[in-house]
Amino acid sequence: MNAQEVGIIQYVSNGKGFSAVWKSSDFQVNEISLDGKEIHLTDRTLPDIMVFPKKNIKEFPSPYEQNQLLTADQWNEIDGMIKNELPLTIKIDVCGKRKDERQSLARVLSVKYEGLSFKTVCNVLQISKRENVRPRIREPPPSTLYTQFVLYKENLSTATALAKLYRSRKPSLRPKFWTAGDLPKRANTSQLVTAFDWSPLHVASGLRSNVIIGNYKFTDKPLVPGHRIGSHYTIALRQVMGDASVIKANLESLKINGFINYYDVECFGRSREAPLHLIGKCLLKKNWQEVINLMLEPSAIDPGDVTGEEYAALVKYKVSRNAWLALENVPSGESTSIECKLLYDMKNRRKNVNRLIRSIPRSKLRIYVRAYLRFLWNMIASERIAKFGLEPIIGDLVYAYHPENGSTEKSQRKIILLDEGNIRNYTISDVMLPLPGIDGTYPLNEVANYNTNFLLKDGLLESDLKRAVKDYSVDVEYRPVVAKPFDIVWYFIRYSNPSETLVWSDMDRMRKKEKPNLIENGAFLGLVIEFDLLSSVYATMALREITKMDTIFDFVTPNVPGNETLKADLISRDRKSSAEPKAKRIKLMDTVEKSIPGV
Repeated sequence: MNAQEVGIIQYVSNGKGFSAVWKSSDFQVNEISLDGKEIHLTDRTLPDIMVFPKKNIKEFPSPYEQNQLLTADQWNEIDGMIKNELPLTIKIDVCGKRKDERQSLARVLSVKYEGLSFKTVCNVLQISKRENVRPRIREPPPSTLYTQFVLYKENLSTATALAKLYRSRKPSLRPKFWTAGDLPKRANTSQLVTAFDWSPLHVASGLRSNVIIGNYKFTDKPLVPGHRIGSHYTIALRQVMGDASVIKANLESLKINGFINYYDVECFGRSREAPLHLIGKCLLKKNWQEVINLMLEPSAIDPGDVTGEEYAALVKYKVSRNAWLALENVPSGESTSIECKLLYDMKNRRKNVNRLIRSIPRSKLRIYVRAYLRFLWNMIASERIAKFGLEPIIGDLVYAYHPENGSTEKSQRKIILLDEGNIRNYTISDVMLPLPGIDGTYPLNEVANYNTNFLLKDGLLESDLKRAVKDYSVDVEYRPVVAKPFDIVWYFIRYSNPSETLVWSDMDRMRKKEKPNLIENGAFLGLVIEFDLLSSVYATMALREITKMDTIFDFVTPNVPGNETLKADLISRDRKSSAEPKAKRIKLMDTVEKSIPGV
């Protein structure tokens, strides 16, 4: 999808750009928690004491019941075997116990311990460790205890990665996960997750290498959206080629002036045929059949979110528009995707389109509506900058300064209008634009009319937008027109292998992967940038600002499935740069490095 198609048009600085490519492994993102700490995966060790699921807490043996079955010394001996790994087997004489007491003892042992085997031979209970299984002690949790862990994922959305933690479990047994928000899909990321009534033993051994969990602890509160400051980014740009003075000027401009705070292309889906904002527009226009057809568009589905049979069913439906034919090879009752459930409703219940729309989870429909509002925000921001530039104007919205603090600290609660008396206290970095349709304050100038104009072009009215915002419970949101990175640093590196690892992920560090093979006179020049961004601000827009490359797909790795044209283009580009005379490349790199301070 082209960036201009979703309103990503303007730049803060309008100079020249430079050429570079990146792949998802060059994009490292670490969540910054509310206490200012970067979240990293550093330890995959499962805890020695596992929380016993709350729903089974009544089955957990009380101290009284335990003491009725074994002595305190015997319980301590079993605990010691687990903690100290010795002895390998414990023998307990159960000759004097009745049958029901032996059954109770077997139940209590299986509930309290994990990874042990029990058998009775000649009235002697033998307790030993299972082969290749680490034994653990379970303990009952307090009334509100959550498992917190770090989720590390590679090239997956947060939702898809979390789904892998329970996909093998029955729907009725699936736990509830909480996060502070999503992190980018095309990146290696680490973030906190909390879960209730869930043990990592359920899935940890079966996870693939692109989803890893660790750093376990217990907490009395779940995460909620917004419970983070932002994210730390470490990004490597490969095969950097361009004018040294341009590269320097663009990096300095990013540091001082920032970038247009657009919603990036990934917010609108992966499909040109069925972008999320187009589905949202059809929802607002109540074109229900078109909504269903667009939702079932195969190119809009991430192959990792559905099985091969489900994806094939969507392809068949696109061609035939026949739900019966589409589902002929999909096992009945085994589909978990919303899209295939929609096909089953069409096949089995023969619902009309109105009822079909109502069967779709509101949370899913809210995604489409929000995508359309974000599309409008991008368009309005571009129009405002094109008309008035990067200066505040009378009637713009800003957060108020606290007068008691000498006008040095902004309130994050009170929105005010700029007038002749206060406009000199603010810059374009302070100017906010509301998400269209919200029940809030709007600019009191020409910008307020832009939303109406864009809606009319789409055959909609302001009333349609406000009704959708209310119906789908879209939150009030004010977004800065310009965003700035914090603590930005950059440096240049040389390398000769085009596939060389230029920045380490958390997993690279844990695996003690060899450091990048950097060569002083290497054939290629790389640029590594590190900075922090607040939540809901997109690093790809910062990269767009410095490179002047108009679309996120200019950056995407050739390995992204479904983009064969792009893949061929980037491979050709790799070959072209590799085929250049070595002397020419090294001369360019020397010029760049000598021109930029700190390199």
